[in-house]
Amino acid sequence: MDSEHNKEKVREFFQRFVAADVQGALSLLDESVVWRAMGRDGGLPMSGEMDKAAIADLIVAVKDAFPDSMNLTPIGWTAEGGRVAVEMESFGIKGNGTVYNNLYHFLVIMKEGKIALVKEYMDTCHVKKVFVDEN
Repeated sequence: MDSEHNKEKVREFFQRFVAADVQGALSLLDESVVWRAMGRDGGLPMSGEMDKAAIADLIVAVKDAFPDSMNLTPIGWTAEGGRVAVEMESFGIKGNGTVYNNLYHFLVIMKEGKIALVKEYMDTCHVKKVFVDEN
C-alpha cells in the first residue's frame, strides 16, 4: 500500500473512533494490533498496551465520558511507506462539564493495509488531572 492510502486508513480509523463506530473502527485493525499508550510503569490507568478487544472498550469508554462526543483534529501528517505519523488535538466536554483538550502524536504502523501498531504520545499530566484526580 502506498503512503497516501495508509494515511487515509488512519484518518478513517480516527473518524470512526470519535463517532463511536466500534465495528467500523475495528475493521481497520489487524487482528494482532497493539495500541501502546506511552507512560512509565503503568502510572496512569490508560498507559500500557491494548489489544483489539481493549481498543473496542476504549472507544465505548470515550463515548461514555463525552456524551456530546470528543473531537480529534489532525494538525500535521507525515507518511512514508507503512509508517504514518499524525499530530492531533482533542477537545471534548465530559458529562460533568470538565473540558478535555489534549495534544497527541500518534505513530501508526500499517501491515497489509491494516493498522498493526499505534504508539500514542500525549500530555499525561492533563490526562491525570481530568480523568484521575477528578474522580
